[in-house]
Amino acid sequence: MIRLVMAILTVMVAQGELQAQSAEALDPRARVSMNPNSQIPDHISEIVGPAPTAEVYNGALTPRTLYRVEADPDAGFHWPYYLFVPEVVAPGSAVLIEPNNDGLSGAPFETHDYWAAIRNEQLFIDYGQHLGTPVLTPVFPRPLDDGRDGNLYIHAMTRAAMLHEDPRYARPDRQLLAMLDDAHAKLAASGFDVGEDALFWGFSAAGDFVTRMAVLHPERVRAVAAGGLGGLPILPVTELDGETLSFPVGVADLELITGRALNVEALRQTPVLLYQGGADENDSVREPPFTCDAFRSDSYSCEQAQWVNETFGASTLDRVPFVQDLYAEFGMRDLNSLVLPGVEHTTPPEMEARIRDFFSCVLAGESACAAGVSLSEGITEHNE
Repeated sequence: MIRLVMAILTVMVAQGELQAQSAEALDPRARVSMNPNSQIPDHISEIVGPAPTAEVYNGALTPRTLYRVEADPDAGFHWPYYLFVPEVVAPGSAVLIEPNNDGLSGAPFETHDYWAAIRNEQLFIDYGQHLGTPVLTPVFPRPLDDGRDGNLYIHAMTRAAMLHEDPRYARPDRQLLAMLDDAHAKLAASGFDVGEDALFWGFSAAGDFVTRMAVLHPERVRAVAAGGLGGLPILPVTELDGETLSFPVGVADLELITGRALNVEALRQTPVLLYQGGADENDSVREPPFTCDAFRSDSYSCEQAQWVNETFGASTLDRVPFVQDLYAEFGMRDLNSLVLPGVEHTTPPEMEARIRDFFSCVLAGESACAAGVSLSEGITEHNE
């Protein structure tokens, strides 16, 4: 019996040493937790099929080819991105960006990478090939966090992500712009002429990301389309009814977050198309009742959630007209907010077609591109 116990202990010690070595060998990007001692294995979860084949950039871009560009911290981005180039890129076109959002918190990095490759290929199929635009998808992680947020929701560009001390995770907005600049250089080297600004498209958390991107960097956003936001994009105001609105509800502390003031006129000129499913109950603002003592959220503080529910309503649909009116008062030149009756947390094909029409209108240099979007009879619309 003593020999058996000693043998078991020997094996346990050996396994512990092996696990410690494995943890040290792991690329920090692959860890699913902010805990540096995390030993959760790096693997792809929830596989639905093989990922599309991605080529390595070697100095030239070939049309109808998916490229995976490695992270380049010296260039300002700590994570890779995917780039798909159409057969023909019209002069003066723009890169179309969809931030990655796989809905998986605490997933290994390879899982995020897997889904980003799939999303980039689908982005090209749904939009890029029709619009003649290169499409870009970053591969941001979403690691677990021991704090009250539970995870670092980089995919939604949350306050915690923007202010994080680790440069690998901080300022996803600047990292994405660095990826865009890098893609511009590669496209130009291959003879593709695209503008310095980009089209942004996102749904759910990615919708939060792109609407926040439009407010933070409107001079780099040619147009934005976003859906499934819970009726609450970031508001371009510093206060409302005496309440100071800090990021990501409003822009009162934008200079603290980004080091720069709101570019009011550039934002007013940015075409914005929003939509919300009439049966979509997905909401990043916690539904009342709740108390701040036991409050946990990866998106908003307790005080922010309370204020949103009290001011705009706890229903995602109740918020739509309030937000629309607020943006109109701000002076947006071209904004449209659609409600899709009976639609849950998804983007129906009819809406995808309208998003393509919207972006086509913007690329053609036309006006009232968002306001001109309409759907079939029965769709509730709020536009300016």
